[in-house]
Amino acid sequence: ALSTDLLGLVPQYHPSSFGASTATALFCGNFGVILLNSNWLTEDGGKTALDVMEKMVNITMMRGAQCGGVVTFEDNHKPPGGGQPDMPQLTAVRSRVVNSKRSDLSKGIRRQVVKDACTPFTGRLRGAKKGDESFVRGFFGHTRFATTSKVTFDGCHPHRWTPRSKCRVYYPFSSKPTQKASKHVIYVENFITHNGDLDFYEINGKNFDLGAIQSWLVHATGAKMPTTVDSCAIAGLVDLLRTQGCFARSARYAVSFGLSTSKIEANPVVPLPTGHEYARLGLLFEQELDEMLPSYNDSLDDIATSIEARAELVKRVYQKILPEFEEVKDNMVAEDSPEAWSRPYVALARFIEDEELGGASLRKFVAVTVDAFFDNDLLQTTKLFLANAKGSFGLMVSSSLDAHKQVCVAARGQSASIAFYPRMGLICYGSEQAAVKAGLNYSTPGGDLALDSSTRGSCEETRRLDLDDLGGEICLLDWHYKGEEEPMISVPNRGLKIHKLMSGKLNLAIISQSKANKDNKAKMLHHRMTPLENNEWIKPLPVELDDPVGYDIGDIPRACNAIQSDWQEIGLNRLTAWNFSRAVERRMKAISDGVVDRHAKSVDILLTGCEVSLWMAEQFASDLQKAFPKLFIRTASSNKLLGLYGQGLSVPCIGFPMSEKTWELDEPLVIIVSHSGGTFSPLACSNLLQSMTRNIFVVTSEWDTLVSKQLRQLFDDKEIISSRIFSTDIGVRPAEACSVSVAATHQLLTNIFEHLCGVIVGNSNFRHASGAIITENDLKTLEKLNRMNVGALEEICGSDRHGLRLPKEFCGEEKELRNLGDRWAEHVLEGTKAYIMSFIYIVVTVTIGYPLISGIATAAGLTTDWAFYITRFVDSLIYFWLPQINILILRLLQGRPLRHRMTARTVCIGDCPWVAQAGEAFLSKLFACSYSIAGLNVISGNPADHLVHRHTHRICRGSLMVCGRPDGRLSALTSLEATVCLSVNQASSIQSLGSTCESVTIGHNPYKLPLSFRGIFLDSHRPNFLCETMLKVPDRPITSGSVFSKNLLMQGVERHHRTPSMRKTSRKTSTTSPDMGWDNTSAVKEEALKRPHVARRRMELNEDAVSAAASSSANRLRSRGSLSIRGSIKQLSKSSRHFSIKNAFMDKASRDDMANLSLSQHDFSSHSLLGQYTDMKKGSAHGKQNDDMGLTRMGGKARVDQGSHTVQGVLADLMKEKAGTAKLRRLFDEIDTDGSGTIDEDEFVLAMKKSDPTMSEQDARKIFHEADTDRNGQFTFDEFLTLAKTPEADLMSTLQQKDRNRAGLSTIMPSEESYFGEEFRK
Repeated sequence: ALSTDLLGLVPQYHPSSFGASTATALFCGNFGVILLNSNWLTEDGGKTALDVMEKMVNITMMRGAQCGGVVTFEDNHKPPGGGQPDMPQLTAVRSRVVNSKRSDLSKGIRRQVVKDACTPFTGRLRGAKKGDESFVRGFFGHTRFATTSKVTFDGCHPHRWTPRSKCRVYYPFSSKPTQKASKHVIYVENFITHNGDLDFYEINGKNFDLGAIQSWLVHATGAKMPTTVDSCAIAGLVDLLRTQGCFARSARYAVSFGLSTSKIEANPVVPLPTGHEYARLGLLFEQELDEMLPSYNDSLDDIATSIEARAELVKRVYQKILPEFEEVKDNMVAEDSPEAWSRPYVALARFIEDEELGGASLRKFVAVTVDAFFDNDLLQTTKLFLANAKGSFGLMVSSSLDAHKQVCVAARGQSASIAFYPRMGLICYGSEQAAVKAGLNYSTPGGDLALDSSTRGSCEETRRLDLDDLGGEICLLDWHYKGEEEPMISVPNRGLKIHKLMSGKLNLAIISQSKANKDNKAKMLHHRMTPLENNEWIKPLPVELDDPVGYDIGDIPRACNAIQSDWQEIGLNRLTAWNFSRAVERRMKAISDGVVDRHAKSVDILLTGCEVSLWMAEQFASDLQKAFPKLFIRTASSNKLLGLYGQGLSVPCIGFPMSEKTWELDEPLVIIVSHSGGTFSPLACSNLLQSMTRNIFVVTSEWDTLVSKQLRQLFDDKEIISSRIFSTDIGVRPAEACSVSVAATHQLLTNIFEHLCGVIVGNSNFRHASGAIITENDLKTLEKLNRMNVGALEEICGSDRHGLRLPKEFCGEEKELRNLGDRWAEHVLEGTKAYIMSFIYIVVTVTIGYPLISGIATAAGLTTDWAFYITRFVDSLIYFWLPQINILILRLLQGRPLRHRMTARTVCIGDCPWVAQAGEAFLSKLFACSYSIAGLNVISGNPADHLVHRHTHRICRGSLMVCGRPDGRLSALTSLEATVCLSVNQASSIQSLGSTCESVTIGHNPYKLPLSFRGIFLDSHRPNFLCETMLKVPDRPITSGSVFSKNLLMQGVERHHRTPSMRKTSRKTSTTSPDMGWDNTSAVKEEALKRPHVARRRMELNEDAVSAAASSSANRLRSRGSLSIRGSIKQLSKSSRHFSIKNAFMDKASRDDMANLSLSQHDFSSHSLLGQYTDMKKGSAHGKQNDDMGLTRMGGKARVDQGSHTVQGVLADLMKEKAGTAKLRRLFDEIDTDGSGTIDEDEFVLAMKKSDPTMSEQDARKIFHEADTDRNGQFTFDEFLTLAKTPEADLMSTLQQKDRNRAGLSTIMPSEESYFGEEFRK
């Protein structure tokens, strides 16, 4: 979800960073298209070019879509006579749109561009002439997300401060001897687009805030403030800075910025010269320059590049002005006299009259004016602005003086990317990396260009350049104009390296603002550029869809299956996992070796993100903390991290325990979770946290995201593998209501969780340092469930793991869920339908003059007066209650409750925190643009915690409640299910007029709550757990005696997707084979159609059988060592008793007793399950089970053996425990042959070998090192006692080698048990 976190806090960058900002950021977006190939204009009148632009807007809208605009320049120049240089005279066409709530900004901007820049009837862009290669067209645009002001038309970008105005300009500044300079009177206007914020501007070492700048610009430019938006002030500053070729503007620059008295004042004490006065001052400079030009071949460039020539011009102008200037000061001419105003230097005297007191120098004024005239071109203007501005900037600067040849793009604190399409003759730039890929979705009008491969530095591949937004970078794009191949760059920047791109048609120059960032300068440009074509890590932009939300939901099984498959291969995620495991090992080694000073403030693993990404990260951290209780695992919103560590004055986290003094971020492992990879706060955190740790990783949607780019800059050239990006590989998903992004991210986090656990559990030192509770067997169980999850998703989503739609007969769960959605949609839409019905009734009855009852009475012949009044009265009541009557009619026809409230519906979502929050975000965003008559209120809560307290007072007749229900058949979830069921029952019990809310539970336990409206039961695709086996919970519903293999289901799906011709060919070539697992009886086929869950379960059983057969040899080899160790451990722990459900199940007598306590196959209520597991716990704690304990089957009364709770019973248990400990003490003393009171490694190995001769010495030593918790090479009795009480399966896992898949990658293999926990019963 992108739009919820667009407002963030700009971090304080590293000390080496340039111009950090501490203010809030406006997260808008720039975009632009430059058409170097004239075919884009001439072949189809610019239609395809506008398609590309619209696609870019569509992607950039994710950053903000409240308003937007585009500016383009048209060449209205008529060639002058007299052999003068052909100077283009450009007119800007600006198209701006304020978006409405339910309209598409990209389409709105296009419509406005067509209206403003195209011919009325043909729709072709104006100025597009066949064969005209002289003029390059560009479209420079912006989309806005307003934060500091309301969305208004004036606030739309592109911004211009000074209206279009005439100006005398010298042209050209060319090094060609044939280009003679001359003056022209043309119209000038400057435009900028900007995302970020302008905080301060520095002049003479002093910073001036935005308010002062805006007020001062009115006086400095003589133009009214167009809007209060800060970006418009940037346009005003650009007006003052862009002065090359114009002496009047250069003189204004000198007064505003170049003198020691220059400063920004909201109301200047010394009035600034007017535009007319600057023009008269400029004439003095022009006269002297005109006299000098013939001596320099009429070349402005010859004077600009000569220090002596510049000094001569300064001297000439100074000597001309000085006498009259001194005369004015000596005679004290009144400023309001006609004589004074006739002299242009009087205005200047007002500004620098305090020269003798250390103020401004007249010579300095002349020198600065001359330098500004020659130097302040577009590139220098952008450079000067960023050098003095404080804030964050994603900036595009264009001017009617330069738009025929060049444009500047800059980035500092905001991202900017530029894509080059040489074969298409197209350049795309934008704030969103994804947006610049828009050209890949279209073909070049008239065909691709034939490139000159001999041109040095040219490349036919489409590539993208990402500007360094951390240190600050400016990029000049300069293209050929009428044969001018060399870029027009002023003297201060002539030393820049010029890169030839687009087959030599484009000159590119880059200025890096960061003094510390030398890498980009030293690095070749092509090493910085990312190939967009033939790059498996670059995902194409999504195609236009009528229902992107529905498409995303159907794509969930494919996405999750692809992530699982990719994890088993050598790819990006496994390379990142390898690098991640190294970071984990370094951290764990530092912890186990005591190198890290760990205390309550320590942070070992930090997870951060925003909104849904953060909620998933919190669940991940919760699971990880439970698995490793000794680690310090923290989660925090990226906004909070920026507020604490990224500001000069930290933002306190009110209501949260985190602060700068409670957390110490000393090289922690950081995982940033961000689907888009471009949300401002996670992106800023990827920069901010680099000063605290290099162990930063990101979970994102693809390799090519903004945050991925930032982390790739952390790579060490000495590192062979340094990938830091975990990718779900689902690419850009424009649907605001996120679904597949959540499922895919959760899937990838599951794989990362398993991998991280495998690294820690596989090392005994790490296990002890982390206090690991999770075991190898647990991970295998999790991996088994992980792989089977895709099958469950197929039935829920109605599409298979290849992205194909499943036949309807295999989509029972999806159909049930959709039916419920249709019913609830009728609830929500009943008001709208009743309104339409009322409208039709009123129009018809009023038009014909006969309301319903009156019309019937008239037709029946009742014409008396009393009948007239009675019928009219009844009709008036019908009109008054018409909406309610229509709603009742709809409810009767649709079979819905009549007594529900007739008002806007409220949906309450109950589940674990991250699921409930994600569900609320999904549903509320689906209805974000709905009209109030069809609106919906969405609330969520945790039914095991606060749902009842927060939301039951909002439950009323007609409220809609959906609650995820845990599977209480599992002992670990029984009490949780009971709590959830209690919450649902409490909400459902609230009644009025005999009606209540419509509550629905979704889960696996096939027991419907009595007060709920409906229970949706999802098929289980997993084996039973041990606890289910002990309760004799029936295995998944499979009809015995029928042959049903994986082929039946898969071939049925294939048949559904075949074309008729394919089916015909298949019938001719197919043969029936008994090995295919087909049963041609009608009974089996009918079962396949009616019971798809049966088919799925049998398919999974087939897979399990194949897996078991394939690994039987390995299991036999593994079991040889296991049996011997099992015997040794049993001898050590035979007399040890402590409560553990695992140990309880290992007692054969207990198992036999438990078998008599199975529940009915039809009664899995939470209370029944809770009673059974409670009695199991009691029986295990006391070492016995009574025949009549617990609940009897199907409603029997509870009979509890009270004897176990007597004092005698407790004393007996204590005596048995003491006797067992005494026996272990005797065994300890026997092993301790030297009588030292401890057992060393050799003594332990000798004892294990005597107990079990088949055990290898290596295995015995592994067990010793595992149990030696203090690492002193000796066993104390307490350590020996702990070893004796350790579950056997946990010890077994220490002897197993890491599993590797067919690709040779270390991986967690799925459990091969017929039911989970089978090992504990051996």
